[in-house]
Amino acid sequence: MALATLGGLGAWAAPLMLKGSTALHVLTIADGGSGTAPQRAVGQRMAERHRMRAVDLVLMAGDNLYDRGDPAEAEAKFQRPYRELLDAGVPFHAVLGNHDILTGHGVPQLNYAPFGMQGRWYALRRGPVEFFMIDTNRDAAWQHQMPWLKKALAASTAPWKVVIGHHPLRSSGLYGDDPRAIARLAPLFRRHGVQLSISGHEHHYERSLPINGTTYLVVGNAGASLRPVLPGPRSARAVSTYGFTELSFTDQELQIEAWNSLGERIDQARIASSGSG
Repeated sequence: MALATLGGLGAWAAPLMLKGSTALHVLTIADGGSGTAPQRAVGQRMAERHRMRAVDLVLMAGDNLYDRGDPAEAEAKFQRPYRELLDAGVPFHAVLGNHDILTGHGVPQLNYAPFGMQGRWYALRRGPVEFFMIDTNRDAAWQHQMPWLKKALAASTAPWKVVIGHHPLRSSGLYGDDPRAIARLAPLFRRHGVQLSISGHEHHYERSLPINGTTYLVVGNAGASLRPVLPGPRSARAVSTYGFTELSFTDQELQIEAWNSLGERIDQARIASSGSG
């Protein structure tokens, strides 16, 4: 697998042409459900990006509604910030973060249709990508979830396998690397060719260098109070600023672009899928 960091960071720009066909255009965020001005600004930039090029879906990597995950607050903390995308019919799909399970153990969010959750863990196949949405909370039912994940990854024929859970395996932020999560999941990622892992929980943006074939993205900068981050030896890019991340897939390539709440590009990289050269 090859990864190239691209130059030309700056203001809004059209995506570069990618090799291959069957394109999928995704926006991903985490830790956004604050109802604050930064979250609304990020939502506005996401809508602008959608106007430039239609978004197929939005993925939320947890802490969807602060502080207690109560859908009674969804009007101010979800529907209003992302109104334009929702009105355009862009589907959202979420996983549960640690704040999301504080009301009814997360069941009200599972039942909140706009979050598109098909359970505490589930898979989505969209074009050339299969997304594996998992529960990484402290009381997650790993004894049931892990057999499902192993079987689902082994059965997937998608050119791209992407695992999304709230808590990061690897991070240069407040919590740092999670040795237990690495021991549990990283061998599985390597065995089944997971190219991308997306998480939140840390309130910054970070992209790792590829580690055994997997790039780790932290996208917890969508609205909650930011925290400082100091890039580590495995960081390709780490920055504490509000924003969102854009993923453009073909069967052969993925382009990652990170944008801040002013519409400035803060990171860009391209990854080739396994076997595409």
